Amino acid sequence: MWQMARKALRAAAGLALLVSAPLNITSASDDFPVSQELRQRSAEILTILNGGGDPATTFAASFRKAVPDVQIQALIASLQRQLGMARGIEHVTPFGEHEATLRLTFEKGTARAWIALSPQPPGQVTGLRVTGIMPTDIAGLASLDEVAAAFAAMPGEAGFLVQNLDEDSPAVALRGERPLAIGSAFKLVILAELVREIDNGVREWSDTITLDGRELPAGGFRAMPPGTQVRLRRLAEEMIRVSDNSATDVLLAELGRTRIEAMQARIGFTNGARNIPFLSTMEAFKLKGVNAGALGRHYLAQDINGRRAILAGDVADVPGRAVGDLFANGHPVMIERLEWFASPADLARAMRWFKGRQESANGREALRILALNPGPAASLTGEVDYAGFKGGSEPGVVNMTVLLENRSGRWMVVTASLNDPRAGVDEARFQALFTRALELAVTG
Repeated sequence: MWQMARKALRAAAGLALLVSAPLNITSASDDFPVSQELRQRSAEILTILNGGGDPATTFAASFRKAVPDVQIQALIASLQRQLGMARGIEHVTPFGEHEATLRLTFEKGTARAWIALSPQPPGQVTGLRVTGIMPTDIAGLASLDEVAAAFAAMPGEAGFLVQNLDEDSPAVALRGERPLAIGSAFKLVILAELVREIDNGVREWSDTITLDGRELPAGGFRAMPPGTQVRLRRLAEEMIRVSDNSATDVLLAELGRTRIEAMQARIGFTNGARNIPFLSTMEAFKLKGVNAGALGRHYLAQDINGRRAILAGDVADVPGRAVGDLFANGHPVMIERLEWFASPADLARAMRWFKGRQESANGREALRILALNPGPAASLTGEVDYAGFKGGSEPGVVNMTVLLENRSGRWMVVTASLNDPRAGVDEARFQALFTRALELAVTG
C-alpha cells in the first residue's frame, strides 16, 4: 500500500556530506552484498570531501550541475562543526547494486547517508544525502523522557509529544497542550480542508483553478502569468513537498479563509481561536515587515472584525516589496502574537485525522502527499512502512511533525516545537533531538 512512500524515504533529493576517514565497510543486509561500485564510490566521496580526489570522475554531470562546489564546501564545514572529522563507515545497507544507506561514525557522533549510483557505466554518483546527524550526547539518550528533558533544557520554550494512535494518552508529553508558534506546519489545516471538500464532492484533485494575477510570495507559482491553469493536486503537492508559499496562498484564497478557520476544530485544534483570522503567508510577511512591524502592531491592537478589515484594506493594498529584508538579521519578529499557533497535542490530533482517512481514495492521496518529503524521517529508511511530514521554521521558531507507521503496523505521531522570541533557535540540535525521538519511538 505504501510502496510510493517507501520509495520517497529512499529517494528524497538531498546532499550527503562526508569527511574523509578510513574506509571500513561491512554489509548490514543479507539480501544484497555491497557491490564493488558502491565500495569504490564511497571511498572516492570520502577522499573528495576531504579535499582530494576528482569530482568529475566520481559525480555524474547532473549531480555536479545541481550541487555546486561552493555549496558542498559550506555544508562540509557545517557538518564538521557539529560532529568533527569522520572516522569511517560502520556499515552499509544496500538496496541492490546501485543504492544504499550508510552509517557513518565521527569524532563527536554519527550520521546516516544515502547514496545512489547510475546503473550505466561508469556508475557515477547521482544522489547523495546525509540525514540523522547525531551528536554523541544525544545518541546516548536512552528514553523518550530523556529526550523530553533535553528539549526542555534548550533556550526558549519547547513542546514535545509522542502519541501512539492506538492509545488514548501520549507516550510522553512536554507542554503537550501549550500552543506554540509552528511556522509552515499550519499548511496541514489547508490540506485538510481541501481533503474535506473533495470527500464531500465539492471538488476533485484534478480540478483546475485559474491564477488571477494577485501578488504572491516566493514560490513556484509566483512568476506564472495570470490565466495559468493549475490543478489542485499540484498545488497541494508543492505546498507540502517544498512548503511552497505561493501554492499555499493560492489554495487559501481558493478554499476560503473562513472555511479553513472552521476546519481547525474538525481536525482537533483546540487553540484555533489564536489563528483567526487565518493568515496567508504574504499577509504574515507584510504584517511583520512593513514599516518595521508598525502595520502588524496596529493589526494586533484590533478585535477580530478590525483585523479582518485591515487584511482586506491596508494589508491587501501595500505591495509586497514594502516588506523588505524581513528576516535578514536572523532575529525573531513578533512570534508570540503574530504567527500560526498549535500545541503538540493539536498537531498529533491533526495527523490522527489524516491517518483516519486511509481507507478512502482521497485519504490515501492526502497521505501520499504528506509522504512526498519525509523530512527527518528519511533517516528511518528500511525501518518504517510510512512516514508523512510537515514542519516549519523562521527565526525563533521551529516545528517538526511526523506521522509514522512502523514495520509492525503501529501508527504514531512525533511532534516538537521550539520558540524563542529573543534569538534564533539551534535548529541543528533541535533536529538531532527530534531524530533521536523518532528512533526511540519506532524501536520502543
